[in-house]
Amino acid sequence: MKFCPRCGGLMIPAGQQDGKIILRCTRCGYVEVVDANQLKDYTIREQTSAEERTITTLKVSEAKRKPPKSLEEWEQEREEYREVLQELLQEELEGAEE
Repeated sequence: MKFCPRCGGLMIPAGQQDGKIILRCTRCGYVEVVDANQLKDYTIREQTSAEERTITTLKVSEAKRKPPKSLEEWEQEREEYREVLQELLQEELEGAEE
């Protein structure tokens, strides 16, 4: 394997040009042209059979959904907010008059 001289990222084959192979850094994009005989390190030496492969997944916990609110609940909640707002405004006005 070849690593980027700039940042140390892995260099991967990105194409061919005039019989030579172009290697590109996966991090910074640095490009280097090398001979095909230098890429023997990029060949697959061993393959794992499909039965031996392990597939891992990650399940993010699902949020419990609340049932939708009824119209009565919305009205009650709105009224509570209104009362709290009125109390806060009244306290602010009384504090400003003193």
